[in-house]
Amino acid sequence: MNANPSVSVIIPVRNGELFIADAIKSIQTQSVPVAEIHVIDDGSTDATANIVSGLASADSSIIVHEGPQKGPGPARNVGLKRATGDVIAFLDCDDLWPANKLQMQIGRLTASPEVGLVSGFVLYFDKQIENGLEPAGDSRTSKIFHVHLGATVYKRAVFEQVGLFDEGFTYAEDVDLMLRIREASVPFTIMDGITLYHRRHDNSMTTYLTSTETRDFHRSLMKSLQRRKAAGMSEPLTPFADMVGF
Repeated sequence: MNANPSVSVIIPVRNGELFIADAIKSIQTQSVPVAEIHVIDDGSTDATANIVSGLASADSSIIVHEGPQKGPGPARNVGLKRATGDVIAFLDCDDLWPANKLQMQIGRLTASPEVGLVSGFVLYFDKQIENGLEPAGDSRTSKIFHVHLGATVYKRAVFEQVGLFDEGFTYAEDVDLMLRIREASVPFTIMDGITLYHRRHDNSMTTYLTSTETRDFHRSLMKSLQRRKAAGMSEPLTPFADMVGF
């Protein structure tokens, strides 16, 4: 991969009128330019479509797609099938990227030819700074590492190797993807820095897990174990826990 790879970002959104403009702005203001921002409107009934349309009219890198209305995994696949970048990144409509995210992660990705993806830490927050793109000083925050698409950047070749998101998952499609990446022995790096601001709010999909979402998480682990057994590897994998390397 060359020293200045093209970057495609994929944002699935459904009724994200409160946050989508800031999410996109946090991409546009990165010091590393982004070639494409694929916004997949997955059946919004609020002002999301009008907001994104207005932003797209002012920025030709924003490409709007109609989603299949089957959840975030299928929506992301719409973007993946159309993305042309050397590097693929994701952002949920209610989250934000730190200002130095791409500079930090693309730098590590290009400096390590063998690495397929670079992840980092997630800072959870509940209050955004006024007229800014970061958590407010009085926000409740917690710094956590776990599987999160928005905290990670991927070489395009990773998806060519392991495939798209499994559309059978309503939730935990990100966990399933990471397990498949690990099963394929794709090298990765976890940086000791914050690479995503994740917003806590009542309408977030991860705030209150339904029984279906909990079931999907356990199903992703079971499917991984079944694949490994079929390949003659009996030990189970966790998405990241035993392979943290900064």
